[in-house]
Amino acid sequence: SADRLRPVGAHEADGIPRALDLGLRTGFGDDRLSVGALKIYTDGGMMARTAALSSPYEGLDHTGELQDDPQALADTIVDGHLAGWQLAVHAIGDRAADVALDALERAQRLRPRPDARHRIEHAGLIRPDQLPRLARLGISAVVQPNFLRYFGDDYAAIMGEERAPWLYRGRAFLDHGIPLVGSSDRPVTDGSPLRAIQFMVERTTESGQVIGPDEGITLDEALRAYTVAGAVACHWEDSLGSLTPGKLADLVVLGDDPRRVDTSRIGDIEVVATYVDGRETGIRAG
Repeated sequence: SADRLRPVGAHEADGIPRALDLGLRTGFGDDRLSVGALKIYTDGGMMARTAALSSPYEGLDHTGELQDDPQALADTIVDGHLAGWQLAVHAIGDRAADVALDALERAQRLRPRPDARHRIEHAGLIRPDQLPRLARLGISAVVQPNFLRYFGDDYAAIMGEERAPWLYRGRAFLDHGIPLVGSSDRPVTDGSPLRAIQFMVERTTESGQVIGPDEGITLDEALRAYTVAGAVACHWEDSLGSLTPGKLADLVVLGDDPRRVDTSRIGDIEVVATYVDGRETGIRAG
């Protein structure tokens, strides 16, 4: 978390105002344990009505809240970039995404890092005008499809008819060239990638409501979001993400083929076996 950064005694010309001791940052470690992205929170969440929006929640008179003064949040994002971190910026509402985009654009202007692979965690409500900016800055959208599977009826109601289709987008990200990455945010929802993949394709909540059907993606695109795209988003594509000679054999054996079953059954496919680095773990799941 960004609150662990502190001022460092670097030379002024180094341009690194805050960092961890010994210069620890993204990438330190090995295949089993390593330092990942720096998490920076900009707003709250939709269930609590604290995600920061650019216009009020449906039926309410407020727009959520940012975690801090926008300038302070932006300065933290910029400092993390200057210190060499990959950034995972929590931004659920579109106003929070504006803060993140402005700061990341400023950071890249100050010190260009084309392969930083910064991410927006959640990207829960992204307006159409924000999509080209995400693409231009090379930012990945790390989304949680199960949020809408389980809480989508509530989210759609508080966003209203115009904004509901913008929730946890899929197709729009891919069509704009924005890397789409699947995530669970467990334990907020269950950790099942297969149930999340099912939602990415059909966009249907547990009650049967379809939210933003135009944001549905293909099964292969959804599978990629949970495999190859996830590895790339973490700078792990050389060792994870695909069954390729030379990579770690981290894989699951499924009881059925997601490409052959009805879309509505994808989430119920049994996980028969789980392998980590080529060794069976004994972990099985539905």
